[in-house]
Amino acid sequence: MAFLDEEQDDLVVADEPERPRRRVGGPQRRRQQFLVRRLIGVGVGVVFLILIVIGIRGCLEARSHRALQSYASNVASVMQQSEQSGKDFFDLLNSPSSGSSSLDVQQQILAQRDTAETLLNRADSFSTPDQMHDAQNAVIQTLTLRRDALTSIAQNVGQATARAQTANAITTISNAMGSLYASDVLWKQIGSPDITKVLHDEGVDAQPMPAGNFMPANATDFLNQTTLVGKLGAITGAQPTTGGTHGLSLESTTIGGTTLQPDTTTTVPADATEIDIQVTNSGDSDQSGISVSATLGTIQLTGQLSALSAGETGTVKIPLTSKPTPGADTSLAVLVHPVAGETVTTNNSSNYTVAFGS
Repeated sequence: MAFLDEEQDDLVVADEPERPRRRVGGPQRRRQQFLVRRLIGVGVGVVFLILIVIGIRGCLEARSHRALQSYASNVASVMQQSEQSGKDFFDLLNSPSSGSSSLDVQQQILAQRDTAETLLNRADSFSTPDQMHDAQNAVIQTLTLRRDALTSIAQNVGQATARAQTANAITTISNAMGSLYASDVLWKQIGSPDITKVLHDEGVDAQPMPAGNFMPANATDFLNQTTLVGKLGAITGAQPTTGGTHGLSLESTTIGGTTLQPDTTTTVPADATEIDIQVTNSGDSDQSGISVSATLGTIQLTGQLSALSAGETGTVKIPLTSKPTPGADTSLAVLVHPVAGETVTTNNSSNYTVAFGS
């Protein structure tokens, strides 16, 4: 009986259905897989975004480089043409055409002025990258100085080559020459170096900047008024001859319409604006580059005549840039500087005493 009971027990156990096995981590595993897929998607998106940013940046850099190259090329072209214009202008003054008149020279200078204005307008229309802002200002100032200087020279060259009333005109032309010199300095020390530096910093390959000089190698000849007078005198062909006698004489000195006397104090109008000095070419040779100086108290003044033919008298008008105290006796020394070959100079100077009306 006991055996049968054990067998029955075994049958009962055998007939019991097998319990299903629990799958370990089912929902959790799906969540992990979803998270992995999401991370992969985010990574791909980030990589794609980085590639887009790199591409856009590359395009912007290429575009910036092209803009810088284009700007540098435009400036180089303008400055090369301005340099050539300067050569043409100073060739005209250094070697005027035979038989040319001051009017002919004026027209030629006006043509150079028109060229300078055209170049300035071109430069002003350039599309300027932000990095070139300072350089562009220097370029515009350089070309503006050149245009304005040529305008002043053209307006005064006729007066400067006349036989009288030349001091103001020559002073104006001398100042204009200083502006041309300043334009060269501005381009060489600011404009050109700034452009070159920006191109280097940005890693842009571009043609070197031209020298861009407007004035010639003998620039100092045109900055010295005495030498400048001689060059202006050459325009009308008035050059000293090699033979004969050479000499100048001081004829008279007038302030405000009142002729000064060497042996007494002369009262002159308080509102006088210039000193008029008459000079005669007392030799038999034509002269050019005639300089006159006047010392009024401690005030140093100068004036020039471009040329005087033999026996001719001309007037130097020297502006009174400042005046002594009204009513006070003030010394005035006038000197006509001797020319080459002049041996008698006793009539080249005179001393006066003047008092400006109170």
